[in-house]
Amino acid sequence: MYFRQGNNWSIGVCANPQLLMALYLRELGGINPHELGPNCALEQRGRLRPLQPPASHGQIRQEWYSWWESLVKDGRSLQNGHHVGGIPDLDAQGYPELAKLANAHYGQTTLFAHECLEDFVLRSAQYVPKRMDEIEVLLADRGIEHLAAREAVHMQLVEVPLNEPRAWLMGQATVVASSSLMRDGKAFHGYIEPIVSIIFM
Repeated sequence: MYFRQGNNWSIGVCANPQLLMALYLRELGGINPHELGPNCALEQRGRLRPLQPPASHGQIRQEWYSWWESLVKDGRSLQNGHHVGGIPDLDAQGYPELAKLANAHYGQTTLFAHECLEDFVLRSAQYVPKRMDEIEVLLADRGIEHLAAREAVHMQLVEVPLNEPRAWLMGQATVVASSSLMRDGKAFHGYIEPIVSIIFM
């Protein structure tokens, strides 16, 4: 999607179908967003109808958390997911109850991810380059380009349609940011500056 690099650093910005499907399934499974993952809910887009927690809610909650952690662990792999395929084989990955939920809502889940990716493709050129410029300035202010004998660090920013303008550092260098935050330069700077300091410290 979007990628820049310099001496000692690289930045990727994308929307990722697996993260989108994971967040959709989180709400369909009745998992409280304040407990696991980015602690705010998805934007309501008309089709999303969160369910009452199923009987296997506790198991789904554990499986979802494990799956989410595996997704955000490697930011570079998220950069490559441009197209919505099917939902991953969650049963084969060791998430049987989550797989049942995903299979029961396959069409809704993949459609949600497709619509979000389509929206990102249509709109992101208006604001993503500006956000990348702002991150690059923060890196320049910290002298990252000129640090000797430093291993290059990749920061992956993933946009998701959450209902509050916020960002979260997931794993070592993966940042999940809401669409509304990405479109608001002033608010973005306030959230991203301390995150950049942590990632590139």
